[in-house]
Amino acid sequence: MPTITFKVTEREAARIRELARREGMTLSEFLRRRAVATAVAGPAGEYRIAADPLTGLPVMEAPQALAPVSSEQIRALMGDFP
Repeated sequence: MPTITFKVTEREAARIRELARREGMTLSEFLRRRAVATAVAGPAGEYRIAADPLTGLPVMEAPQALAPVSSEQIRALMGDFP
């Protein structure tokens, strides 16, 4: 099986390890899932990666059945973001 290596800062390495630990995964499994995932099961169906029509950048597209996310929810999610 091929091995892929890449460089990160000490802070990035600590953050990646912490996220993997929180999800109960090995570092390899965590990175593999993040790198190759195109759809993630959600509470109301499947999320998918789509291209933003304006910028062309990849964005997560949620099923239409989900309620919009509020600013308060975004602030709570981003609270521990560096």
